[in-house]
Amino acid sequence: MLEECIVKLQKDLELKEPLGSAEEGGYALLLDDMKIIISEAEAGFQLMANLGELPSEAQEHFFTKMLRGNLFGQATNKAALGLDENGALVLLRAYRPQKCSYREFKEYLEDFINTIDFWKQEIALHKQNPATP
Repeated sequence: MLEECIVKLQKDLELKEPLGSAEEGGYALLLDDMKIIISEAEAGFQLMANLGELPSEAQEHFFTKMLRGNLFGQATNKAALGLDENGALVLLRAYRPQKCSYREFKEYLEDFINTIDFWKQEIALHKQNPATP
């Protein structure tokens, strides 16, 4: 299922370079300055993106923003914000547990990209004014 969607996505976006292969652990979609990893998951697929470095000032305020964003998936489109294993990078992950059509896959990916844009902006705003909760 995922491989078919990736082939269609590559055609839709008119990409000349392949996105990778499932054997390499997933596909990498590069859009401007963001890299989205798309990989197979049990019965569905998952998406992952690195949103950037965790703000160093007023981290507790930013953690509160992240927790509120994760609450019921309201500010994350049902994706989940977290940190990498070193606690230095903010990550966004989404999991689709069932098979879907290409149209649903593309809409899910578009929502994920919009969520990335929103949280990258939140990180930048926090770095500019860390005291604002």
